[in-house]
Amino acid sequence: MKYDNRIITWSKIATIIFIALVFVADLFGVVISSYISLVWAERSDTFAVMLLTTVWYLGTVGAYGILISVYKLLTNMSKDIVFDRANTGLMKIMVIALIAIAAVCAAGSIAWIGTSFLSMVALFMALIVSCVRVVFDKAITMKEEMDLTI
Repeated sequence: MKYDNRIITWSKIATIIFIALVFVADLFGVVISSYISLVWAERSDTFAVMLLTTVWYLGTVGAYGILISVYKLLTNMSKDIVFDRANTGLMKIMVIALIAIAAVCAAGSIAWIGTSFLSMVALFMALIVSCVRVVFDKAITMKEEMDLTI
């Protein structure tokens, strides 16, 4: 039975939409981070605005890395390349980007404690992706061992 690739196609479309949303967020990053500083963090000092703006833009750099990796992973899946070292490499990039986002958000908690929540979410997501990566690594190893016995 042939696998239906519609879910992969829709996932790729959603990933492209998210990349576009991150791009739009980059365009308005200064305005949004200033708003966050003034309204949510209730801080109007230059340090807080600059720190939260830096956190914003470094966070979007990580988001691009994650989304591009997701797109490449979905492309591999659509080509029936599933249990492959390239895919675990893409997951490794995602984990590193999530940990970097968590670190940047943790540093941003100097200006606004709300970024510490974002840091925890990023770490939780890194844990999930890391677990999936371990499962893929184990499946690849088992597949390679099975190929050697045949």
